[in-house]
Amino acid sequence: MNDKLFTNSVTINAKAAAARQILTNPSQLLKWVPEINEVDQSRDSFTITRSQEALNQVEVITVELTDSTIIYHSKQGRLDYDLVFTLLESDNHLQIQEELVVDDSETKLPIKLLAPIAKHALNVNLINLGRLIEGITMV
Repeated sequence: MNDKLFTNSVTINAKAAAARQILTNPSQLLKWVPEINEVDQSRDSFTITRSQEALNQVEVITVELTDSTIIYHSKQGRLDYDLVFTLLESDNHLQIQEELVVDDSETKLPIKLLAPIAKHALNVNLINLGRLIEGITMV
């Protein structure tokens, strides 16, 4: 059963197209997720390597696009998950929501204990993403 663990959001002065451009290219993760030190692209996926000890030291990400969402499907780490980014644009503001979704029946990890730690870490990264997008749109 898929379980949404939490939602984070950030509102920035930017257009959805700028966010989509960054989010659809996981090699851009190097610019807004400090613990990632390598992103290798293959034909259909990206292999992410972190420099620091992490739950998923190495993971493989595929990207799925819809009209208003970008979904990172992470596999081959200790925890498989989906990170769903929803882009909500109004006037000159863009709200980026991220939801972490896991299949709690597929893991033996203490998901409820890990959720607050993951929520904080991903929120810091989301703020970094927002700053990156705003910086690109201001140039």
